Amino acid sequence: MKGFDARFIDELKHKSDLVAIAEKYVRLEQRGSNYWGCCPFHHEKTPSFTINAAKQFYYCFGCHKSGDVIKFVMEMESLDFNDAVKLLAERAHIPLPEVRIDDERIKEQKRKKERGLAILKETATFYIHNLRSEKGESHQDYAFSRGMDSQTLVKFGVGASLDFESLPKYLASKGYTYQEMVDCGVVGEKNGRYFDWLGKRLTIPVIDQFANVIGFAGRRIDGVKEQKYINTKETFIFSKGKTFFNINHLKKEKNEKGIDSVIMVEGHLDVISLSQAGFNNVVASMGTALTKDQARVLKRYTEKVYISYDGDFAGQKAAIRGLEILKEEGLEVKVVSLPDGLDPDDVIKKFGDKGYRELLDNAMPLIDFKLNIIKNTFDISSVDGRRKYVNAALKVIKESPSPAEQEDLLMQVRKITGYTLEALKRELYGIEVKKSAEATPIVKGLQEMGEDKIIVASRFILFSYLDNKPYALETNISDIEFALPSHKIIKEYIGKRLAENLPIKFNDVYELLPDEDDEEKAKLAGMDESVLGDTIFDRAKYFADCIKTLKIDAVDKKIEKIKSLIALETEVDKRRTYTKELTELLMQKNKLNK
Repeated sequence: MKGFDARFIDELKHKSDLVAIAEKYVRLEQRGSNYWGCCPFHHEKTPSFTINAAKQFYYCFGCHKSGDVIKFVMEMESLDFNDAVKLLAERAHIPLPEVRIDDERIKEQKRKKERGLAILKETATFYIHNLRSEKGESHQDYAFSRGMDSQTLVKFGVGASLDFESLPKYLASKGYTYQEMVDCGVVGEKNGRYFDWLGKRLTIPVIDQFANVIGFAGRRIDGVKEQKYINTKETFIFSKGKTFFNINHLKKEKNEKGIDSVIMVEGHLDVISLSQAGFNNVVASMGTALTKDQARVLKRYTEKVYISYDGDFAGQKAAIRGLEILKEEGLEVKVVSLPDGLDPDDVIKKFGDKGYRELLDNAMPLIDFKLNIIKNTFDISSVDGRRKYVNAALKVIKESPSPAEQEDLLMQVRKITGYTLEALKRELYGIEVKKSAEATPIVKGLQEMGEDKIIVASRFILFSYLDNKPYALETNISDIEFALPSHKIIKEYIGKRLAENLPIKFNDVYELLPDEDDEEKAKLAGMDESVLGDTIFDRAKYFADCIKTLKIDAVDKKIEKIKSLIALETEVDKRRTYTKELTELLMQKNKLNK
């Protein structure tokens, strides 16, 4: 339960009615025992989002998302599991479980964080006051020269650091210690002297999804290029690899209007410029390589990410690993090709919002971008360069699961190199054959035995148990073998609950399985009565047929194994033993078929 006691989670779900929670975000209409509405996770006109009030889970026929009340809050508020639990506990007026181990240490950490957040908020207010004062005119002039208007300055909390001494003195007058200031990154220390970390810069606060100021970015206004931009250093509050600049406005945009994609840029001023031009779904990384934590943050907001880095080849090439991380998290990645030497801020100033929109419309899929990088890496005019280019390009093309896309990409390589399409296909398929030979025995077995039929049968069997169907509960689940690891986990849960005479609850699936099994959770949820509808068939008989399907599949696998052993065995006695086993298995299969 990710740190929380199972009994606490049960109580929280019991007191957090999914229908009541969901109605705060989407208009619902009751139809029979279920509630229907337009899906809050994707745009639609005809309602396809349904909530099963009895079992307390939701399912969308359109985007196939599903979950319980905790998952719903995670999706809607873009929170992780623990924060969603805390939010629901506050709404239900349920105290969070007390921490017994190292209680004093935990309390001290909480107090330290609260003090740190207070210092950061006070610092942001101090900078804003500076900008609006007479002494802040030069900072205002610089902001206006960069195209910011007064409304934008307010929206992003832009401020000014006028010198190196004022901030530490101001915070000290508010009762904060110099060590506290240093710990949360707003003040630096050198040879016993404390100074404003962003001294004499235009300041922009970094605000998290809970509206807390967690750090700052500073921009020199004197024209000196050395250390033009600096960020707050890593602190116990601010971690560059776990957040994005403008995530607070992105969350607001998602909750109020919905978003279908996120634009990711490099700089804070790029975000501000795009936002001012009407692009409200934009964030900036914090000047470091993209991390898995950041990819997971984006995944809570969207399925599609536009990468809009500066039009510099070296920079884009270095970003490839970050883009792969996004792809590994299941995000669709498109790369916006900017004119060489320009950043998004430059594009807005030179071509306006329409010009930037055209670049978005022409964004390349990640695989095309990678091929473009490869093309610019090798000297195509030389024989050796062409060969290296083809070898690298084919390794990228083989990543595509679509034969049609592979052929289209091969034609692009043919156009660049002059090699025939047939030769390129031979090279590509040679790579593919080698890769398929390395498939794991489990994957290979599923491919040979008919994965779809077996998996669908497995899902219906497990769903019947989770739905507490009498014909399922009368059957011993320990006698049934499942192929998928997620199905084995659910089987173990069901067996344990039955052995202890405890109720089986469908929405427990959402805590049983890890996040990477979200698709499997959705497919199980999709077998609810609301999906099966009024389809007339004998569910008890179908359940029995599904069990028979799995048993026949298990016997078939044993038969194939015995046949392999017989073919390899040279000793007569062992061959007779194997043949006897094979005969028994064939009789067992024949009995099952009858």
